[in-house]
Amino acid sequence: MGLLLVLTWGCGGDQIDPEYKPVSGTVTLDGQPLPDAQISFVPPGTGSSGSGFTDEYGKYELYYAARRGGAKLGENRVFITKNKPSTGKRGEFAGVSEADMEMLPARYNRKTELTATVEDKRNEINFDLKSK
Repeated sequence: MGLLLVLTWGCGGDQIDPEYKPVSGTVTLDGQPLPDAQISFVPPGTGSSGSGFTDEYGKYELYYAARRGGAKLGENRVFITKNKPSTGKRGEFAGVSEADMEMLPARYNRKTELTATVEDKRNEINFDLKSK
């Protein structure tokens, strides 16, 4: 009986929260795919943010929990970050601030101006960022 309860209890863990919907898209910088960038959708108030990374083609898919894809319904603030590549030199980033390591303008991350609305459907939301 105890084993049956444990198995039943564990079966509902992968169900998707109805307040979260799938979000994917493409991030470009000056018209070119932006690989290896982190993208986060942060809802106002309470709720988990949806985050993910872009692939070599700038494509991303958001997750709000392990194996649970999506972002919270409604308006979200969007943060996109990408660190400058390492040269591999030992200690190259010692004493360097996080802002100095960021390769994108602050309007996309620390002082984000980006927002996106997650609708009650599968969402494809693209971002075309400008370096200047």
